Amino acid sequence: MGVFGLVVFDTQYRRKEIGIRKVHGATVGEILAMFNKTYLRIVAICFVVAAPIAWFGVKKWLESFSYKTPVYWWVFLIALLIVAGITMLTVTFQNWKAANANPVNSIKSE
Repeated sequence: MGVFGLVVFDTQYRRKEIGIRKVHGATVGEILAMFNKTYLRIVAICFVVAAPIAWFGVKKWLESFSYKTPVYWWVFLIALLIVAGITMLTVTFQNWKAANANPVNSIKSE
């Protein structure tokens, strides 16, 4: 819900920018790539910060059990791919709607 809310807010906030970019010849793909790069950069930074903390926390938590199991690195990779995929779908869907709207309507709103 947090990513969805952030994307909807950002899309509404930058609707006029999207319209101006469309008027100046930007394609829908270029607009989507611009937004997706921004959000993938945020996901990557969050992963770099959260993965070591999560690994340390899980390792300490698992030490208290009598049966030991290792913490595999690929679990974090799968989590990153799932979060990045959901973020990409959300960003692409919301910004695709804004990029395909008539740019005149977004520019003349003020």
